[in-house]
Amino acid sequence: MAIPGVFYGGGCSYMACRGLMMSGIEDVLLITHGPVGCAYFSGINGYRGPNGAPRPRHIARTFSTHMDETDVIFGGEGKLADSIDEAVERYAPEAIAICATCPVGLIGDDIRQVARDAAERHGVDILPLSCEGFKSEPGWLHGGRQILDNWVGREDGSAGEFPIHFMSEACGDDRAREMKDLFDRIGYDVVCSLMGITTYRDIARSHKAKLVVLDSGKAIDAVPQLYQERYGAGFMRVSLTGIGNIAASLRSMAAHFGDADLTQRTEEVLRAECARIEPVRARCRAEFENMLVAVFEDIFRSNDFAVLSSELGMDVVMVAQDYETEVYTEEGFTVHAPVSRIAGFDEEEKALFGFDCAQLVRRLPGCPEIDCPEREFSWLRVRLDRTQVSDLLVRLAPDLCFAGIEERFSYASAAMRSEKFLSDERGTDYMGFDGFERYARDLSQARDLSHWVLERPTWMKGGESDG
Repeated sequence: MAIPGVFYGGGCSYMACRGLMMSGIEDVLLITHGPVGCAYFSGINGYRGPNGAPRPRHIARTFSTHMDETDVIFGGEGKLADSIDEAVERYAPEAIAICATCPVGLIGDDIRQVARDAAERHGVDILPLSCEGFKSEPGWLHGGRQILDNWVGREDGSAGEFPIHFMSEACGDDRAREMKDLFDRIGYDVVCSLMGITTYRDIARSHKAKLVVLDSGKAIDAVPQLYQERYGAGFMRVSLTGIGNIAASLRSMAAHFGDADLTQRTEEVLRAECARIEPVRARCRAEFENMLVAVFEDIFRSNDFAVLSSELGMDVVMVAQDYETEVYTEEGFTVHAPVSRIAGFDEEEKALFGFDCAQLVRRLPGCPEIDCPEREFSWLRVRLDRTQVSDLLVRLAPDLCFAGIEERFSYASAAMRSEKFLSDERGTDYMGFDGFERYARDLSQARDLSHWVLERPTWMKGGESDG
């Protein structure tokens, strides 16, 4: 539920269906039935296929029926039928999915009948998705249910000894190749990857998976649970961002299958990968350790920044909104502050922020495993209002603040700017063992580029002249 006054970060039912659940299916042509403005999200949410793989001609294109005022009054079914005919003629896709937007639900276009008629004309599988944006049903759930009802189980192709369905929106582009290589080395057969790079044929045989692995900060467990109920697949949440999380997740996956050889290969791969990246980790830790970062934990993946920062030896202060209240409140912020930083406060300051009677915790929310043997982390958890959080940030003076800190608490004095870390990416680029190095690289760029934002050029400084 969106909370008034709080950045929700979610979106409409159409966006979650078209963008999250459907956009990674590379050989399915997606038609947005609605105004062209609704298709804007579609255009910026595509995926690129693996290197060397044949690319469908419709990739990187956005398709919309471009409904206008006349269509809203008299109906857009004819325009949708023409759009399907044109799509088949020009691109001959493996399958087509129709994603309905708000006007379609309001005027009652029968997209199911249009899809049935077009499928008979062309012999192409066409999936109608009634994901009108205003619907209370989450779009990802509607899309996932329709995929299982109509596509899953259509093919009975062979699968390896340990077939898995790896669900992760982070599994796109280079990350997909890295993770597939990692799973292959251990012995897993990735039969499908909804939300990541996958195909219509992969989905049709995804019922072969014996374990659905969900790597996402989003509460979308209902789709894996459908696989569990219908096909008896196991289901577990994992996190493959951060060395500690990766190790714990891979060990849990091996334990699910209970195979000694699989467990042994898992340990061998973990040892090999940790040894490979150790020189890089040592260099990165030397560059950033003991710095302080502030993270605003919301409904997405901000906890990934906390994990990666901690594994670099950085101190993390985490601020979280209380989403259970479902209303905006100036007092609903839970703060985890590093004990090492609070140790420098005098008794009056500790009492001012409530640290004199705060709860001591060893883990941050959403950060189950942190691999940094050189540091022993602990935090003090307190509940503060907005003004207290702002004052605490001024007192702690973090070196870097991620999205939400400056916007919510007006703290803009960090020496490193966070523009490099886009709020809609939420750390999804840092999956896998090499994600550690990519994160350190982006931190370096953020530090080096910060002067463009923080330093005023000479011509802007009052009382100065260049000649």
